[in-house]
Amino acid sequence: MKGAKYGAFAGLIATWSISSAIAASELALGLQIGTFYSIIGISFGLNNVIIAAPLGFGFHLLVGTALGAVLGAVGIRWKKIRMLNPYKSVLVGIGTGLAIWLVLFLPTTVLLIQPSIQHVVVILAVSSQKMILSQQLSQAVINISLTAIVFHMIWGAIFGFIMSSLLRIRVFKIKQHYVDIINIDPKIRLVTICDANGQIMYSRHHEGVKNLLTKEESKKSLELAMTSWKIRSELADKIGKGRYVLAEYEKIKRITMPFGDNLLLYVTTEVAADHSNIYDRIRKLESGLKYSNSLL
Repeated sequence: MKGAKYGAFAGLIATWSISSAIAASELALGLQIGTFYSIIGISFGLNNVIIAAPLGFGFHLLVGTALGAVLGAVGIRWKKIRMLNPYKSVLVGIGTGLAIWLVLFLPTTVLLIQPSIQHVVVILAVSSQKMILSQQLSQAVINISLTAIVFHMIWGAIFGFIMSSLLRIRVFKIKQHYVDIINIDPKIRLVTICDANGQIMYSRHHEGVKNLLTKEESKKSLELAMTSWKIRSELADKIGKGRYVLAEYEKIKRITMPFGDNLLLYVTTEVAADHSNIYDRIRKLESGLKYSNSLL
C-alpha cells in the first residue's frame, strides 16, 4: 500500500507535468490548447467541447495516477527494479514510459481516436465555427501520437525520480527509528525493522556485538518470528491486537512487536536486559512516530 500511495502521487505529478508539454505541442502544430483532451472526451461520446476538454484532462490524470500506483506497488517489492537509486529509477521510469506508450497509448489512439476523427471534426468545427479538415486533424493526431513517445519518456523520468526521492526519504526515517531504538539500552543487541509483510527494511546489530547466528540462520529465525506474529494477528478479532511477543533463551531475549501503523520490530537483547522497560520506551518513541506517521 505504501508503494501504491507513493506511485499514485508520483504518477499524478508526472502526468500533470507533461500536460504543459502537450500544450506546447498543440501550439507548435497550430491547434488550440486543449484540443488533445477535447479529442479524448469526444472520442468517449461527448458532444460538448466545453465538457469534453476537462473530462479528457481528468481522465488523463486518472489513468496516469492509477498507472503510477500499480508501478509503485511493483517497484517497491520487486528487488530487481528497487527504485532507491535515483539514476536507476529514472532509467526504469523511461523504459516503463515507452512500454506504456506502446501497450496502452498507441492501441487507444488507433482503435478509439482514429475511427472517431470524422465525428471529432464536426464537433470541433461547430464549437470553433471554423472549417477543420479531417485529414488535417488526422495528421495532427498522428503527429501527437509520435511526439507522445517523448512525452511518455518524460513522464517515466519524472515518475522514477519522484518515486526514488520518496523512498529515500522513507529509508532515512527508518534508519532514524533504528538509531532511536538501539540507543534505548546498551543491552539491545539487534534491531530489525520490517514492513507488515515481514520484508526487512533495515537491520543492524549494536556496535561491537557479534552475531550468534549465521546469515541464513538469522533469516530463518526472523521468518519464523514473522510467521508466528501473522498467525497471532489472525486471531486479533477474538483476543485483541498483539502488543508484543517475548521469547527468552539461555543467551538472548527476543521481542517481536508492532511499531506505528505498518511496521514490525524484531529486537534481540542480552538476557539481563529489562525487556519491560525497553518495551515501554519503544512505545514512547512510537507515540512520536504516530504523530508524524503520514510522512512515512
